[in-house]
Amino acid sequence: MGFFDHCDLDQRFKSSTFGAFPHHRYYRVVEDWDQRRTITVFTSKNEDEDFVFKALNRLIDGPGVAPDAISIKLSDDGKLLSQSHDIFNDHTSIPFYPSVTDFPRQLPKIRRFDLTEIDRLGIQVDLVTYEPQPGQPKRVAFKYYINKRNISRFWTEINCVIRIPKHPNIVSFDRLVIDTVGDEEKVVGFTTAFVPGGTVDDNEDRLFKLKYLKQLTEAIDYLNLNLKLGVVHGDLCSHNLLISKRTGQLGGGGGDDGDDSDPEHRDDCDVRYYAVFALYDIITRDNFRARFDGRYYLSELDPAEVLDNMQTWEKHPRVRLDSDVAEYRRVLETSPAPSPSAARHCPEIPPVDYNGNMVSRPSLLRQVLVPQGDPFLRWERPPSRHLPLRQGQRLLATGEVVGLQRGERRRG
Repeated sequence: MGFFDHCDLDQRFKSSTFGAFPHHRYYRVVEDWDQRRTITVFTSKNEDEDFVFKALNRLIDGPGVAPDAISIKLSDDGKLLSQSHDIFNDHTSIPFYPSVTDFPRQLPKIRRFDLTEIDRLGIQVDLVTYEPQPGQPKRVAFKYYINKRNISRFWTEINCVIRIPKHPNIVSFDRLVIDTVGDEEKVVGFTTAFVPGGTVDDNEDRLFKLKYLKQLTEAIDYLNLNLKLGVVHGDLCSHNLLISKRTGQLGGGGGDDGDDSDPEHRDDCDVRYYAVFALYDIITRDNFRARFDGRYYLSELDPAEVLDNMQTWEKHPRVRLDSDVAEYRRVLETSPAPSPSAARHCPEIPPVDYNGNMVSRPSLLRQVLVPQGDPFLRWERPPSRHLPLRQGQRLLATGEVVGLQRGERRRG
């Protein structure tokens, strides 16, 4: 259902750790963004990610691997030999979540179990519904994080989003999503308005109008030049630009991977700098990151490489525009200076008991928390291939399936 039905294997899976045991036993710790679970994969040889990902893709959604299995062992030809629930092999990372008191008190909130998952828009972003009024479901995008790599990015993004006044071309904040960990209320994500119609990347045959580029640059200037905002979106690209099916207007900030596409506070760059590469990518469908020596981050690129050094851009045959390419480039010729701003720093991570010592850590392993009886959040859910559920069932944002029988629940 959604993103994970057609994504590449290295988008669904991430190999976070590699190691070896005596007696020629090798393992990789793999995060599955679809099921939101971590599984340790043992092999007899030093297999690469491609081998492990392909085997997992065949096995993890089927009846062979239990939803709560912690590790599996593969044969040399990628078949399942065994699976284990041994907590010693559990490398699931439980990240730090800020307290609800770290945010302005007046912000609207909703509990995670009050959200029902409808679709999976990308890595760590889902389409969900809730009922502000009984019988009146509301669709929103739910953004969250489940590992320590996203802590600071999430904090920066949410603090930008909650402070941006409403703008016709910027997706607006909806609610903080909270959950209880022990006796503390934690912010585990947030919801934004949902823009039906999909991203530019999702609709390659759709006409990309000149007005969309103008709306993009106006929204960029609004964020970057506003003295109270000074916000830079760090990954303007086709999969982060939404075009509303209802209004026909651009509304930025779509589903993304959460790893390198967060807004940020910057006082040393021009945000239109990023729009250059977004437009180049949309018009030419050229992988500019591969073209320019494999440099990945936009901050590593110079817009002169596609504006000054390329007098013309070759439009991809399938791309539809309503003006000449030169007109699109002309919109980007002016570059106002950005305004400085001050970032809100992420709250300090409190000390926790880690193997008998009180230390501050951005995350803890579940294999440590379980024996100690410490509380933690669970995120595991059924795979996309098992959806939609049977009639009368609902999948909550917690990963639980409800509605099997009156009051009955089960976890994915």
